[in-house]
Amino acid sequence: MFRKGLTLSFVTAALLLATSTAAQADDRRSFRAGQLRVVTQNLYVGGDILLPLSVPPEQFPAAAAEVIGQILATNYPERAIELAELLRHDWPHLVGLQEVYIVKICLDETQLVCPLDQDYLEILLDNLNHRFSWYREVATVTNIDLQNLPATLPDGTPVYVSITDRDVILAHRFVRTDNAIAENYQTVLPVENPLLPPDFAVLRGYTMVDAVVWGREYRFVNTHLEVRGEGSDLEPFFRAVQAGQALELVSALQPDTHAQVVVGDFNSDPLDGPIVDCLLPDGMGGFVPSICPTPYAVMAGAIVPGVAYTDVWLERRGPFDFGYTCCQATLLDNVISQLDERIDLIWARQATDYVGPPFLRSVRANVIGEEPRDKTFPSGLWPSDHAGVSAKIILFTPK
Repeated sequence: MFRKGLTLSFVTAALLLATSTAAQADDRRSFRAGQLRVVTQNLYVGGDILLPLSVPPEQFPAAAAEVIGQILATNYPERAIELAELLRHDWPHLVGLQEVYIVKICLDETQLVCPLDQDYLEILLDNLNHRFSWYREVATVTNIDLQNLPATLPDGTPVYVSITDRDVILAHRFVRTDNAIAENYQTVLPVENPLLPPDFAVLRGYTMVDAVVWGREYRFVNTHLEVRGEGSDLEPFFRAVQAGQALELVSALQPDTHAQVVVGDFNSDPLDGPIVDCLLPDGMGGFVPSICPTPYAVMAGAIVPGVAYTDVWLERRGPFDFGYTCCQATLLDNVISQLDERIDLIWARQATDYVGPPFLRSVRANVIGEEPRDKTFPSGLWPSDHAGVSAKIILFTPK
């Protein structure tokens, strides 16, 4: 189960890094407006993957069996058809994907006989590129990676389960990318269970690439931050982990002479406010009540001076829309959409040496995968528990 301990890297060092400023270029560069189309989409593993990690060891097999049943019921191959269709509708230049799992359920530890063997990325790309190779994987970070966990199927059959969680950036074939970076956050929440490897923790991470779109250069970043743990006894620890990861992210992105676009599942809604109650290490093996910034506040610049990203959704043209992206029912079979939070976000920031009018000239953004017509056939499932966000952005970037 989750251990009441955590590794935090955001104290002092992260704050100092986050507030560092870039040196101005000796020669001021020229900037022109460039057009960029991006999408963020959480694919959803198909079940409550953290459930087996949060129960006592003796309850692990039953919890694992429950999650296996959920994953089978939510039918990712069928959902991937609709997810690919949603992406093809807007033809984004760059896509940030979260929860891009590899799931194996095998009858033996050698993984030679596996009734279920699904690579979510491979299945999505097969659907996305079934007529032509339009998209490719350009950056991947591996988060949770557990192999051969003993479990049982809902019918009692003993099996070995392997799960690998990844965050992935896809690029259109006409987009040139380089300098790919993939990192795990150092701020983590440990999990204590004799069935798991020693010192196991739920890892989260980020990926980034430099991209050239129609002659304009951008830095594109994709991430998935820790959940909030709302309503649980461990919520103060989850909130601290979230804060640490968000501060690590903005630290990693400073300074930068690129125009940046950062997308992902931030597990943070604007309505969360700037600060929340949390528990921080006291340096003596215990914890002390404190307050922590929310990821949304960190990105928006409300916490760290000199670090401010623009929430692209708030700059969009068109009729008012709450932009809710989370979350449908665990089994994706709810008739009416249950989305009531905006936690899948797209952020933008100008290059550090940009001087001129507002760097965002135009934003057209919409939620995707939230309409009943987007459900799968024939099962009638939502494509994911998260809706995605698609944005067409015109922003000033170096020539």
